Amino acid sequence: MPKLYKILGSLALLFFIVTAVIASFGILLVAAAGASVFGIYRYYLTKKRLRECSMRPYASGEVIDLKPR
Repeated sequence: MPKLYKILGSLALLFFIVTAVIASFGILLVAAAGASVFGIYRYYLTKKRLRECSMRPYASGEVIDLKPR
C-alpha cells in the first residue's frame, strides 16, 4: 500500500508541474498576443494621425502672406 501511495503522490506532483508549465505558457502566449495587438493598434493610430496632420487647408501648396494693418 505505501508503494501505491508513493506512485500516486509522484503522479500528482507530475500532474501539478505539467499543469503549471502549460498555464505559464498560456499566460505568456496571451501576453504576447495582447502586446502585438496593442502594437498594431498604435501603428495604425499613428498613421491615421499623420494623415490628418498632413492635410493642408490650401489646394495649390502656395502660402499667402497677409501683412497686418
